[in-house]
Amino acid sequence: MSLRKSSFIENYKKKLSVPNLNSIKEAIHYAFKLTDKYGINKLNKSILEASIKYNIEENILRDNIDNFFERDNDE
Repeated sequence: MSLRKSSFIENYKKKLSVPNLNSIKEAIHYAFKLTDKYGINKLNKSILEASIKYNIEENILRDNIDNFFERDNDE
C-alpha cells in the first residue's frame, strides 16, 4: 500500500482541513435543535452529535458557539 492511499494519511488530512463557515453555522443550528429535542441537560450530547454529522471537531464547534454568544452580548 502506498503512503498516499493510507487511511491514516486520509484521516489526518481531514483533521487538518478547516471547515467552512457555513458548515459551522449549520452545525450550531443543528446542535441547538438537538438541545430542544433532548433538553438542556444533554447539551454535550447535542454538540457531539452535531460535530459528528458535520465532520467538525467538537472543540472548534464549542469555540464557535462561545463566539456566537459573545457577539450577541456585544450588540
